[in-house]
Amino acid sequence: MISRPRRLCFQLSTLLVAASLRSGPAAAQSAADNARYPCREVHTFDFWVGTFDAMPWNKPDAPSGGQLRNTREYDGCVFIERWTSPHSNGMSMVFYDVDRKTWRMIWNDDSNGSNDFTEGAFQDGAMRFLGWVTDPKGNRVYASNVLQDVSPGLIRHIFSTSPDSGKTWVVRSDGRFVRRKEQ
Repeated sequence: MISRPRRLCFQLSTLLVAASLRSGPAAAQSAADNARYPCREVHTFDFWVGTFDAMPWNKPDAPSGGQLRNTREYDGCVFIERWTSPHSNGMSMVFYDVDRKTWRMIWNDDSNGSNDFTEGAFQDGAMRFLGWVTDPKGNRVYASNVLQDVSPGLIRHIFSTSPDSGKTWVVRSDGRFVRRKEQ
């Protein structure tokens, strides 16, 4: 049995394809592609693409503590982040989950630390993700990851955790990502 949300998505996709068939085969293919890849036309997260130097938000003149290299893949439906620093390396995959109708972010690093942000959306000039991380004891902790497009070439990254399921938040890192000039 198909769940109600899947059935509604299927019905909507069917209606879009049927409507576009009246306009011709090219329009039908375009409607089918848009239903399958809705993120192709969404470019709100493109500010994340590029190579960035990272430092604390409140120390804009500090030397870079690491570097991000982010790419946009699969027609904008997937973003790959690669982090390198003298102390750690890691990567994330951000993707549009068509089943859940939300952006997701999964992170893992060379110490096998991982984050799983299962809900993401662009709101108020930032990509905002909610999910969970594990604490040093191995317990799941609610977490927030905000990537704010401050200005062209400048991103503020705020990572927070909540010991009480979102009632209060503790900022764990507040970073400044500055886009490197193209060489």
